[in-house]
Amino acid sequence: MVIRKIILSALVAMFMAGGVFAQQQLRIGFVNSEAILEQYSGTRAAEEELRRQYARWEQEASQKEQNIRNMQDNLQRQALLLSEDRRNQIQRELQDSIMAYQRFLQEKFGQQGEAAQRNNELLRPIVERINRIINQIATEDNYDFIFDARAGIIFAKTSYDLTDRVIRVLNSGR
Repeated sequence: MVIRKIILSALVAMFMAGGVFAQQQLRIGFVNSEAILEQYSGTRAAEEELRRQYARWEQEASQKEQNIRNMQDNLQRQALLLSEDRRNQIQRELQDSIMAYQRFLQEKFGQQGEAAQRNNELLRPIVERINRIINQIATEDNYDFIFDARAGIIFAKTSYDLTDRVIRVLNSGR
């Protein structure tokens, strides 16, 4: 939200400055990347593949969880009949199973897990193709800027890039 306000403020300032823009027509466009991803058939195919993989992982997680419940139930039923050593051994096995289950969940569904990695693998070529198309449209139709309704600038002519200038000023100590 803050980035959007900054971008809009910068655009308003550029238009108010006049001068250069009065001599040249500034072309600005935008896309809604969320709508593109939702409506592109290639995205649906990637999502379906990911859904199938999730289902396999969820089934495996469910089996591991059921095994843990069975171990807990067996331990409770047999607790009075077991020697202390045997009860401690079963509790350690139960704790090991719980830790293995939690590791499995983290490895598959955690922030850096296989699900996130697989999602990135499936979406990367789609996003790259979308970006190539946007750059092609921007070049063919002579757009100066193309914004994403969700993310900000996704294309800008390099002549508007002030990064090097800011770095020079920073490094000069001014």
